[in-house]
Amino acid sequence: MKIYPRSIHDEIARSLKGREAIFIFGARQSGKTTLLRQLMKDVGETNALYIDIEYPRMLAVFNGGIDEVLKYLRFNRKSSSSRIFVFVDEIQYARDFSKTIKLLVDHHSEEFKLVMTGSSSALIKYHFSESLVGRKIVFELFPLNFDEFLRFRENSSLADAILTDADKIPLDQYDNLEQLSEEYMIFGGYPKVVLSENIDEKQRILLDIVSSYILKDIKDLFRVEKVDELNHLVRYLAVNIGKEINLNTLTSEVGIHRETLKSYLNILEECYIISRIRPFHKNLSTELKKTPKVYFIDPGIRNILVNDLKGISSRQDRGELFENFVYLNLLAAKERLSEIKYWKTKNKQEIDFIVTHSGQIYALEAKFSGSKQISFKAFQNAYPGAICRTVCYSNSNRSPNDLFGWQRLIP
Repeated sequence: MKIYPRSIHDEIARSLKGREAIFIFGARQSGKTTLLRQLMKDVGETNALYIDIEYPRMLAVFNGGIDEVLKYLRFNRKSSSSRIFVFVDEIQYARDFSKTIKLLVDHHSEEFKLVMTGSSSALIKYHFSESLVGRKIVFELFPLNFDEFLRFRENSSLADAILTDADKIPLDQYDNLEQLSEEYMIFGGYPKVVLSENIDEKQRILLDIVSSYILKDIKDLFRVEKVDELNHLVRYLAVNIGKEINLNTLTSEVGIHRETLKSYLNILEECYIISRIRPFHKNLSTELKKTPKVYFIDPGIRNILVNDLKGISSRQDRGELFENFVYLNLLAAKERLSEIKYWKTKNKQEIDFIVTHSGQIYALEAKFSGSKQISFKAFQNAYPGAICRTVCYSNSNRSPNDLFGWQRLIP
């Protein structure tokens, strides 16, 4: 089976030299185990030890404390003369493992290096008694971003071009990119989905991810009591991507207490189902300051939740899907950005995305068609130095200064 590189791989590989424990968080089926296998290959078979905590025998070892863990590691390592890299999959199933990690990092880091995966970034906060400050490095593995998607679809030249200089892409490739971006907006970026050529199989995989992860894993890991209400909340958010989410409205719609609702929203975000962005505000009393907007980390999961896998041309929600696509483009570059926000005033002037890079404010408006009104003038009056750009889906509605959704949006 061919192994495709993930963008985050090199950064994690560089961190293998340090003493800190490495956590790789990401949703189920996002490629964490495959990434571990690649890292094991990097360090060499004799220096690697793989452990899957989902097996009861392994879970018992890691629930047994530092002495049991050291006994297991020393007995099973292939080499006694070199540092062993211990790759632990799905660490969230172990009981409070933080004391064992602390002891391994503080006293045994020259002998063993821990690299762990988990399906929720809330793991440390909810399941560990200690934060492990100074003893951990955390990475997040999302479903494939668009350039990774292109590589998985054997279009590495296009992936390289959109990351470096999209102006070098010939016009005859635009239709190809448009079709590929449509596929990404409909079926998303889960690796198994992307690698499947059969639409029915893609649908089956997406349904399985929803039923086994969203509806089961989250319930079990976080001891969710109001399962029906959580399912209602997820589907309501799926219908309302890119829209402002009012807690009072949501409380009434879903039928749960406000604090429970806040908790469920946090869980969905920390389990890589949704992502919230908040308003950008600095100067005006008329600017919105609190209400968040919600996007989905994977458009395929969103579309299966609303039971709609039709093509873009026949969809009423194509504008929202493209806006979500642009958001995921920005999310892939979040290390270079201060934060991703949106802008809206009380008199309904709004811009989809506001980001700041190296002190420069960028205002970006996702435009599927040419009919959308854009509030760039109002924003530039409030923030004169801002750079404002429209981001288009296709070449047919694009002016010379516009960008495409698949382009690198921020220099």
